[in-house]
Amino acid sequence: METTKLLATGLTKNQAEAYALLVEQGEISPPLAAAVLHLSRTNTYKLFDKLVELGLAFKKSGNKSIYQLSNPIALTALAAKVREEATVKEEAINNIMKTLLAKYYKHTEQPSIAVVSGKHDVADVFRNQINLNEDIYFIRTPADIPLMGFETMHEIRISPSRLGSNRYGILPDEGKGPINYKSHERSNLTTTWMKYEDYNSPVEWSVTESSLLIILYGVEPHAITITNPVVAGAFLQLWHLLDNCLKAMPYYKSLPHK
Repeated sequence: METTKLLATGLTKNQAEAYALLVEQGEISPPLAAAVLHLSRTNTYKLFDKLVELGLAFKKSGNKSIYQLSNPIALTALAAKVREEATVKEEAINNIMKTLLAKYYKHTEQPSIAVVSGKHDVADVFRNQINLNEDIYFIRTPADIPLMGFETMHEIRISPSRLGSNRYGILPDEGKGPINYKSHERSNLTTTWMKYEDYNSPVEWSVTESSLLIILYGVEPHAITITNPVVAGAFLQLWHLLDNCLKAMPYYKSLPHK
């Protein structure tokens, strides 16, 4: 059995190799396993005791020196535990990130720039910005859903409200139908409209007080993240300038077209 696939479940290399051996044998004694795994007997006993603790093995009744394989369905419980631990760690990081960034930028003006490509990585970049737990100001392009998919973009759009963050969007009036303002309210979205022909470039701009995210929807999506409060603050000023100019247009009250 390939141990590399078992590593993805959260097992260590030694645990994965011991479990793979147990899967092949059904039951095994630590002395025999020690010879196969090239480990000391003491470490092998500890290794199999850990598998017992994880619910992946048990000691054979009547012979405590023999370990037997548990139903592999126990791996799902292990995966759930790993997922829960990862969630707790992510929440802990999110809770201190704002403070860490503020202290970091007291010592440097150099912006951090990261570039990624592909739907999965671009979606993660969106989520990283959301996890800063800062209000988001964005200029949307109609090119997002055709490339990223409705479900992915819907999850990205509503996630900030779950953290209590607000969203302020400048949206192109596509004139495709009625606007669900109740949905906007539930997702903490305040809208500003612009004519579709005024901005249909396949680039979205998303800014918070500490980060600027630029997404290009080409043949595949690409994202540039600039993390720097000065750069982000400058773009935020431009966003508000554009917002005020749009609302001052004589035709603005007629937007969006139903």
